[in-house]
Amino acid sequence: MSSYIRRFWSYLRGNETAKGLFLVGIVLLGAIGIWAGIRVALNTEFPVLVVSSGSMCQRLTNTSVDKCTLAIGDLIVIRGQDPSTIVASNVATPGVVPNGSIIVFRPPAPWSNDPNYLVVHRVIGAQKTGSGYFFETRGDSNGAACNCAAANDPWDSSGGVPAANVVGVYQYTIPIPYLGSTILSIRGFMYNDITGQPRPEGLAIIVLLIIALFAFEIIEPSKKKPAPPSQHATPMLEPEKPSVGDEAQD
Repeated sequence: MSSYIRRFWSYLRGNETAKGLFLVGIVLLGAIGIWAGIRVALNTEFPVLVVSSGSMCQRLTNTSVDKCTLAIGDLIVIRGQDPSTIVASNVATPGVVPNGSIIVFRPPAPWSNDPNYLVVHRVIGAQKTGSGYFFETRGDSNGAACNCAAANDPWDSSGGVPAANVVGVYQYTIPIPYLGSTILSIRGFMYNDITGQPRPEGLAIIVLLIIALFAFEIIEPSKKKPAPPSQHATPMLEPEKPSVGDEAQD
């Protein structure tokens, strides 16, 4: 076994392209392992998400309200929780500051059948039935941020969001400026937001990057100059000539 490992390392040392691909593979496997660990620790399939709409930012729909619960581009952390721990907001009095749990969920059919379409809204009602828990939801900025029934989500009138559709409960926002916005911009360039399919220009960029990586790995070693000959070579000695005083006399 050790002989195979030594041969493999020897091959990598002599092949820059293979070494580069090997390192890229190690980085990717490490990232996948870390992501899997975070998913297990937070008990959800999507532990970190980027907010992509303004339905939770009150000042976008009501300029007199200088509040924004979740802004577009916010990087949020969510955790899977027992449905019984999800708290409904104080909606008895319109206009009060909502305080219920914020959840990330898949809208129930027929409003969406796409498993990748997620909504982050506040819980304003919860009920337990024979089929489990169901939640009524609302965006903090919907209905001009009125925190009233006019802002309720359309599925509320049909029983709400089943607990099985809840991906997780909002925990906190990661305070790294522009990171979430950058992710949204890259995603918008790579994918069509309407169809969800990759854009041709995005695929072209990926192909060009791969070609550039291979070209760099192949061209770079050829630019290396051979080492100059050693400066410590043995010097050549010339035979010593006799001086004038050492010449023979008659």
